[in-house]
Amino acid sequence: MVNYGEAKRTVGLILEDISVDYSKEIIHSVRTAMAGHHDMRLVVLAGIHDEEKNRKDGNYWYKTVHNSVYHLEEMLNLDGLILTLPNICGVSGDDVIDERYSKFANVPKVFVSTDVANATTVRYDNEQGLREAMDYLVNVKGVTKFCMLGGRDDNGDAQERKRMFRECLLRSKLTYSEDMYERTDMSIESRAAAERLMDRNPDAQAIFCVNDQVAVSLYDVLKERGITPGKDVQVFGYDNTKFAGTMIPPLASIGADGATLGQKAVELLLEKMAGREVESVVLPTRLYGRESFEYEMYEYTTMEMLQVDQAFIYRMFDDCFYRYAGEIHDNDEVNLRRLFYEFISRMLRSMISNSMTMEEFSELRRLIHIFFANGAMKYTDPAKLVRSIERLQNSMNRSQKTAGPNLMNNRCFSYMKDRAILAMSGEINAIGENLKKGRERLQDFFVQCMEFAEASKVDEETIIRCCDRLGLPNIAVFLFEKPVDYQDGEPLEFPSHIRLMCTVRDEEIRVLAPQRRLCPVSGILERTELPKCDSFAAIPIFYGCRIYGLLLSEMNEYTADRGNIVADQLGRTLRINEL
Repeated sequence: MVNYGEAKRTVGLILEDISVDYSKEIIHSVRTAMAGHHDMRLVVLAGIHDEEKNRKDGNYWYKTVHNSVYHLEEMLNLDGLILTLPNICGVSGDDVIDERYSKFANVPKVFVSTDVANATTVRYDNEQGLREAMDYLVNVKGVTKFCMLGGRDDNGDAQERKRMFRECLLRSKLTYSEDMYERTDMSIESRAAAERLMDRNPDAQAIFCVNDQVAVSLYDVLKERGITPGKDVQVFGYDNTKFAGTMIPPLASIGADGATLGQKAVELLLEKMAGREVESVVLPTRLYGRESFEYEMYEYTTMEMLQVDQAFIYRMFDDCFYRYAGEIHDNDEVNLRRLFYEFISRMLRSMISNSMTMEEFSELRRLIHIFFANGAMKYTDPAKLVRSIERLQNSMNRSQKTAGPNLMNNRCFSYMKDRAILAMSGEINAIGENLKKGRERLQDFFVQCMEFAEASKVDEETIIRCCDRLGLPNIAVFLFEKPVDYQDGEPLEFPSHIRLMCTVRDEEIRVLAPQRRLCPVSGILERTELPKCDSFAAIPIFYGCRIYGLLLSEMNEYTADRGNIVADQLGRTLRINEL
């Protein structure tokens, strides 16, 4: 007998390319916004965009079969949908509602970054941040030679950004020509497009990238040509992903000035699910300056420092730790915003009074330690933090009249930098350890599932009993009773039922008895045996054109980075042991 858990409302998040930073940002913000709603869960269905649909090579077949995961939209009992693209599985534009989603006519839907007519949408104001960036480049930097690495023709935001790029140039009385523009598929693999753009525009002074991913290839091309972003050419992207802050040099990028796309999409969807009318939303944007294009939105003035103005200190925090406002925080968490105000205001008062005791200095160090020990670095970019600290430090040094408090405050600033470096080092080490552990466990899975002797053939049950070694700590493995063979050009149909073979909770495996496995595909999220998670990614398990089942994994950073790889390896192992 199959056990089903307490009913929860299920929201489906439909997107492309789960491993790219744009998708990670959307997933994270949606998960964060749903975190307080314990009667809801999230399931992520992510395919892979195929730029060259007419070229039927290995990449085409892999992406096409992988995109079978979208078929689950029609089989799962979804109570709400968030869709990041209107062109899934070949259906594009306004037809997406009438054709692809006719089954969901009465299911509340919110579209993100799309231009679907008569639908509730959430999108960025593509003009506001771009105009801020280009006006500054023209009026302050004196830039006259602009270029753009653009996006796909079927992406509404990409085309809107191209239009605004052109309008900003014309508004500044600069000319626009198609030689200044090069189309990309909006992926990290845009090297050829970047080379073509630079071949035509070797004297470019500023380059706008349609998203942060495209800038990676541009950086490679610029490096080969001896051109340094931020020094020889100003470079800025779009979406302001965490990835932008880790590039070398860090990439300036346009992003949300307040609520993120995912947050607002959840907010609107919850309203629609409650039966209330909502209107589409356009979110304001701003430029986040970094080394590839130095730009500071705020200045730290002497007058504000001397007044120890609360709003000024909070503005400093919001500017530097700009991701903090987009997170939901538990009541028992340390309020980092308030803690930042506490130690910065004390440092400013010591500057005014020209005194700081050793007791006060020790207390400031303690507060700073608590600040960084509680994850402050998750909400900023290291380079931006250091630059902000130095700006404030230099301003305070110029304002102080005596060396005593000046010296003590400088020691506080040094301690802030030290704690920030240690926090980042600890995070990097933890990531490295997790990656190493994941590789070791996956290697162990291969060893256990290989056929070393003809007499010891590895069967399906043996493979299933090794799934705790796949390197993902919270998963469920579902297999069809018979694999589904995909036939190109023919409609794909999944069987109505599937078997829950095993679950892994906190790396502990539980293999289900055969009589307890079978359940409807529509009920896979209801199984009580699943790991206790509020969000899952459904990933197809396949090899070639043969689909074996689904890997249901807790949705987190590890799944985004490794989920597809793990599912692919499981599919290969099942196929090898069929032969």
